[in-house]
Amino acid sequence: MTVWDFATPDSALPCFKYFIFGFNFVTWCLGATLLTVGIIIRTDDTLYEYTKALEIQRYYISTYICMAIGALIIIISFIGCLGAAVESPCLLAFYVFITGICMALEVTCCVLVWKTAGGEALQAELTEQMLNHIRMFNTNLDSKRFMNLIQYRLVCCGARDRLDYENYGLDDPASCSSERTNNINIRSCGENLRRYLEKRGGAIGGISVGLLLLHIFSLGFNACLFWGLHQLSRYRY
Repeated sequence: MTVWDFATPDSALPCFKYFIFGFNFVTWCLGATLLTVGIIIRTDDTLYEYTKALEIQRYYISTYICMAIGALIIIISFIGCLGAAVESPCLLAFYVFITGICMALEVTCCVLVWKTAGGEALQAELTEQMLNHIRMFNTNLDSKRFMNLIQYRLVCCGARDRLDYENYGLDDPASCSSERTNNINIRSCGENLRRYLEKRGGAIGGISVGLLLLHIFSLGFNACLFWGLHQLSRYRY
């Protein structure tokens, strides 16, 4: 009996199978989470109103990509486990192909929600757009409706502060006042909307990055399993 008899491809295949099962289970959980997050954000009427008035449609588009990725991952995770269980090279090849598509969508999703840097850069962009709506507060019904909505929902006043209205010769809108204390809200809408978007963008981008890393490892293990099956067929025949 030679050393080769103890080091056949058969001895390595179970290890790769267990790794693939484990990775696919974790990937399935993250895919289901991403699908849920996408649905929750997509059905948020408030975000829809914000995207109509501001140039932040990329956050809304990213929710559709999230749902597509989540649905694909739920399906391919099962295919990956099945391919490993039955040792089917065709299923593994199909799994790798669909995983490649998912990785491209995950990168796209991250680019959409992180296209503009967070923090001060994002806040400055949002503030400038809101100032345009404040400038047209008394002449454009859509701008007036939008500012009243965002000030009421995010408990804020003005793009930078309440003085934005005074600078344009306007009175403070009723939506700037707190319902509990009747005092003017001191936080700026630019800052509060930035926090609102960063929280949702962070959830989408964070899960997408986690899935991307898992898929990279998963492709490696599937490639090893595919190679092992190929070597096993040569060893047997």
